Amino acid sequence: MTRRWGFGALVLALAALTPHALRAQGIDCDGTPGEREVRSLVFRGNQAFPSRELELRVSTTASDFLQRRLHVFGTRRCLDSDALRLDVGRLRVFYQRHGYYAATVDTAVTSAGEGDAVQVAFLIDEGQPVLIDSLRISGLDPAVREIVDTSELALRKGIPFDRTKLQATIDTIKGRLRNNGYPRADVAASYTVDTTARRASVGLTVLAGARARIGQIRVFSEPLPGQEASRLGTPTVLRLATVRGGDLYRDRDLIDAQRGLYQTDLFRSVEVRLAPDSAQQGADSLVTVDILVRENYLRQLDTEIGWSVLDCFKDRTRFVDKSFLGEARRVELTAQISKVGYGTPTRIGDNGRLCANAIRDDPFSEKLNYFTSASLRLPTLFGFRASPTFSVYSERRSEYQAFLRTTLVGGEASFSRDVARDLPLRLAYTVEFGRTEAPPALLCALFSFCDADSRAFITDQNRRLAVASAHLDRIRTDNPFAPRSGTVLRLDLRTSLRELGSDPRLEFLKGLSDASVYKALGTGATFAARLRLGTVLGRTLSFTDAPAFIPPEERLYAGGAASVRGFQQNALGDLIYIAENAPAIVPGNGDTVYVRLGAGVDSQAVRRVVPVGGNSLIVANFELRLRSRYFPELLQYTLFVDGGDVWSRQTLIGQRSHAASKLFLNGLKWTPGIGVRVFTPVGPFQANVGYNPFAQPPGAIYFDASAAPPSGLAPLSLYCVTPGNTIPAVRNAAGQYEQVAGARCTDFTPPRKTSFLSRLTFTFSIGPDF
Repeated sequence: MTRRWGFGALVLALAALTPHALRAQGIDCDGTPGEREVRSLVFRGNQAFPSRELELRVSTTASDFLQRRLHVFGTRRCLDSDALRLDVGRLRVFYQRHGYYAATVDTAVTSAGEGDAVQVAFLIDEGQPVLIDSLRISGLDPAVREIVDTSELALRKGIPFDRTKLQATIDTIKGRLRNNGYPRADVAASYTVDTTARRASVGLTVLAGARARIGQIRVFSEPLPGQEASRLGTPTVLRLATVRGGDLYRDRDLIDAQRGLYQTDLFRSVEVRLAPDSAQQGADSLVTVDILVRENYLRQLDTEIGWSVLDCFKDRTRFVDKSFLGEARRVELTAQISKVGYGTPTRIGDNGRLCANAIRDDPFSEKLNYFTSASLRLPTLFGFRASPTFSVYSERRSEYQAFLRTTLVGGEASFSRDVARDLPLRLAYTVEFGRTEAPPALLCALFSFCDADSRAFITDQNRRLAVASAHLDRIRTDNPFAPRSGTVLRLDLRTSLRELGSDPRLEFLKGLSDASVYKALGTGATFAARLRLGTVLGRTLSFTDAPAFIPPEERLYAGGAASVRGFQQNALGDLIYIAENAPAIVPGNGDTVYVRLGAGVDSQAVRRVVPVGGNSLIVANFELRLRSRYFPELLQYTLFVDGGDVWSRQTLIGQRSHAASKLFLNGLKWTPGIGVRVFTPVGPFQANVGYNPFAQPPGAIYFDASAAPPSGLAPLSLYCVTPGNTIPAVRNAAGQYEQVAGARCTDFTPPRKTSFLSRLTFTFSIGPDF
């Protein structure tokens, strides 16, 4: 038996089935008497195609996994006999399209053992496929043959006659030609199938047309409603477009030009296309390209007001002129403030009663945080496809219980361009003049700056910090805010060296990498995973060359709503403790005394903890995201397991001596938990509760005598007050006791949390977790 097919029939056959649409036709149970829930869907006899592939081709669908196992969450789906019969036909057509003309399909519906629940089985006999015994490609002159490269096509002799591969081959040939100067390239296909002999003959005729370059570029601009003329002239649009007259015609160049014009935010819509009169076959070696744009507003004012646990009230205002002095130069003026309501001079009441309790435990929230900047971005750089930006700024920003960075003035020059499709690269050079304040206990424990004078050398002097950085993004997801499939890769590199103009005390090399993957599981479930690695090195790329001093704002921290959710913000890793109660002065030998906390639990109360951070970091997150059965567009439940650690190589902290290794994997802390995410107009709001079975790590405990020093102790000093410590204290010139410098503060072990509720950690966030 022989069948002949035309190209039009091929197109119709390829468009006959849409897998995602079929999966959407699964019949949800609605409580109708006699309905039968599909508990299991299986395929038997399939060898050429996996069951997962066949599931996409039928509308009959089993109930979601958690619904089948736990009878909670997810969707119950029931059997539709009419849809089942149609599924049999769909599978037969599917097999025929892939070369299995003799395939037969039957079904079996059996009880699943619980009430009216059933198992649906598709019984498949694939038979022998029809093989390609002849493949002829004509119309290839030497120049075209080199571009097409027939050795790397999906269709070839000896494989099953798969019409999807036939269409893929046609698209590949046309794409290669249209991206190499043949704008009118086309392919005509014909084939003959002998189902009795199980043989197929395929013929492809390549119609390359004339090779062409871009001649005229026409701009059609639609002004804003109410405007009589366009405010952006044709020369400006042509300068922003990345296609030029005389360029060899390439489809992908038109796509890149369209994306680049749209990303300028100057237009509401953009279309870059081959002019209709140039799309016709002909011998002309020049083609016309049309650019169709609809103008957007050139000036924009945005204001955002919000509240968060760690920032209290905050505001951000931005003014943008998208065509400053013409020529599409973009000017942005930005001002933002946070800690409003608690930081001076905006505190409401004595303790900022409108702010969360957590902010009161952070000494760096005492001052209002701010950021002001002015930036100028040029659309191109000397005609190259890159966008330089120049900025000046001033800021005061803090990290919870970790540091306060005040920059009197800073400047940045950056350069952005796409190094490949969906792979933007940003290079920047930043110089700022400012200082960083850190907890005195941190400076004392890590760098032995335990007295007020040595700490002032670090925290009270403005220093020059010059940083060269590179940032690379590759985002390939189906949704930027709630992805269900795809991947995200990020890489950040930063270095500060004296050769770049930085203060010699502030040298470091820092790297952070981030990889996330998303996978849809059924209609309402998504699996998400992330791995984050980070390190800070010295002047060389050696893990044994740890820098002696890392600016606190460049140290690595973990823990919190967007990190390991079983720990509070920045609380993963080593900790230093600040004592609540004044220590006792214990007599020693002669004039020597010891400053220690008492032995009772009450006398060893901790007022707050200081996160140490580190120069090495690893964080791993695993999530199962489940849409609410009743409010799928509003609510999402999250089951998560987060793990990680932060440590300092070659540093003895908390009785842990970390070897000079790339990753410290012994002792990653894993915390499971659950979360609820509510989708709001300002972004997803999520509340999490994580279970943390780990005791707080041993660490030094200090008493800060800067506020109200007890009698006999020097003000503005830190005292190691670990019970039983043997650091001697002697009288200074003022007759007050000061501990001998250089001695290591022995570790204090805080009481372990014993109840289940005390091990729960609550975190809140706005925006995607990762």
